[in-house]
Amino acid sequence: MRDIILLLSIVFSGVNVAYSQVGIGTTSPTAQLEIEANNTGIPALEINPQTSPTGSAEGQLAVIGDRLYMYNVSRAKWLSIETTTLLFGRSGNQDNVNLRAVANQSNNRSGYLMPFDGTITYITAKSNNNSGAQSKQFSVLVRNGNTTNSTTNFTTSSSEYTSTAVDVDFSAGDYINGTINNDGNGNVNNVSIMICVKWRQ
Repeated sequence: MRDIILLLSIVFSGVNVAYSQVGIGTTSPTAQLEIEANNTGIPALEINPQTSPTGSAEGQLAVIGDRLYMYNVSRAKWLSIETTTLLFGRSGNQDNVNLRAVANQSNNRSGYLMPFDGTITYITAKSNNNSGAQSKQFSVLVRNGNTTNSTTNFTTSSSEYTSTAVDVDFSAGDYINGTINNDGNGNVNNVSIMICVKWRQ
């Protein structure tokens, strides 16, 4: 009888573990998986690098080379966890001109040079509401030398624009710049553009 009770206890405790939190280094986890790191001098977690993981679900993680990537279902690709922000702008009333970056670029052959393959994922724009065109078209260009590989046009509404669904790939060696387009809506005033990129596997 004692053996039967012991066996049932083991079975039921196994079922309980299957549906509860898992703790490594702790007996009281506060998440579905908690790793309690002790001061042992070794890392709490290690993910071994992969070269070409096959992803199909949002949230899957992989170390590829020396970067941490997450599979992005909406864009169907592995993108870095880190995001790099490119800032462009132009002061005063402007129309039909290049946007300027930190180096005060002045033509469409300047811009941010990309060190790795990547994807533009977000774009926002804001101009002065008080004067200038509140509806204005802009372009974000991916270029390589004299060749424009892709152009993404967008138009502000009430002097603002936001898109978190951008999916524009570029290659290492391409550069990114932007322009204020001559769309017939007049000048735009004190515009700033933010372009977010993630590195792509």
